[in-house]
Amino acid sequence: MTSDLPGNLGRVLQAAGVCLLWAAVLLRARPAARHPGQRGLWLAVACAAVALTLHLEAVSAYAAALTGSPRAVGLVKNQAGIVSAGAILHFAVYATGSRRRTGAVLATTAAVMAALLALAGLGSPHAPGHGPYPTLACPRCAAYWLLLVTVHVAACALCARVCWRYGRSGPNRSVNLGLTLLGWGSASAGLYWLAHYYLVAVEGRPGGVLRLVLSAHAVLCAAVLTVPTALQLCRAAGHARTVWRIWPLWRDLVEAVPHVALAGTRCRPLTLLRPQLPWRQLAYRKVIEVRDALLVLSHYTDPAVSRAARAHVARWGVPAERADAHVAACALRSARAARLAGMEPDPAAEVLAAGREACGLAAETAFLLRLTEAYLSPCARAFDPTGTAGTGTTDTGTACTGRADTAGRTGPAAAPTPRTRLSETPTGPDERRGTAPPPLP
Repeated sequence: MTSDLPGNLGRVLQAAGVCLLWAAVLLRARPAARHPGQRGLWLAVACAAVALTLHLEAVSAYAAALTGSPRAVGLVKNQAGIVSAGAILHFAVYATGSRRRTGAVLATTAAVMAALLALAGLGSPHAPGHGPYPTLACPRCAAYWLLLVTVHVAACALCARVCWRYGRSGPNRSVNLGLTLLGWGSASAGLYWLAHYYLVAVEGRPGGVLRLVLSAHAVLCAAVLTVPTALQLCRAAGHARTVWRIWPLWRDLVEAVPHVALAGTRCRPLTLLRPQLPWRQLAYRKVIEVRDALLVLSHYTDPAVSRAARAHVARWGVPAERADAHVAACALRSARAARLAGMEPDPAAEVLAAGREACGLAAETAFLLRLTEAYLSPCARAFDPTGTAGTGTTDTGTACTGRADTAGRTGPAAAPTPRTRLSETPTGPDERRGTAPPPLP
């Protein structure tokens, strides 16, 4: 029983690879039907799934018992393998832009299939469950197998070469990854068929090692088909991570400036587990709401607090590349406290954000994530604008108390600029800023 362990392991892994391949085919069936650009790859991998399924011994035995013709089952299996190789090569050539050669690929595939049927019909010897037997004793059988193996090896080698060549230089990340995986899958299939030259010479059958190679081919083909789904999940995970990381800053700012929130506040886990919007739009909304809150709180800052914050950050020894974010975080905590204390805003105050030069949604999100990290740091938590600023004086010699210069200000000049709510759709105009928001990635 121990001596048959490699063979049993190879059969199990081969069956697992085929099941994974069929799962990928079924998963991508609906997107392939809706997007014409994905149909070629889906059909190629579906053909590979059919061919690899017929290579399973249990399936071949069941089909032979059902049809009563093991020879016909073997011939169908080999024909399906040629169709699979031709379909994968056709997709690789088409995806790299050499569309003029796709006709030659289809014509060659049809010619090889006809030639194999002709050789099989000339009376090749019969082997139960496997069609023509790989032997050199019969010239017609030898010609059948040599043609079959040579076509597979040539097709796999050409497909791997094309995929590896264009998979490194293409402009599309998804296509590049798919071509690279398809190249490795073709290489594994080529290795499987290359070993058949030896099997033809010794009249042998594929063993456990070759079954492992074939299972690797199935797994790689399944990975090729699921590349768009995997990249989509990675992007969704990135948006969810952004929402999770920015949530503490968003919660504190919405508490001080509640009117910037377009929806009700929810706890952190519930925001991700039961999102009211797709994670991409949810991350966009959080970024916009935090930015709008920063604009409101900018009217509660003054240069004295900013100078005190910079001195506080310098005393804490924050690295230079993170100093601006920590200074903004300290000033933000002071502005939030002033807003919650009911102090009057100053419309002439400078904009509160060290990253206001960030252009685009990606740059703005990156800055807000750095600001959140600084906002939650011990340095920002320890900042006391009254106690820290009180040790220095302004140009007139008065103590910097944060809001003393505006505490008694009244009248319409002290009121903040009226603001309107942002459109519910993330692609609409940002009415509060008067400019269009950065586009979704």
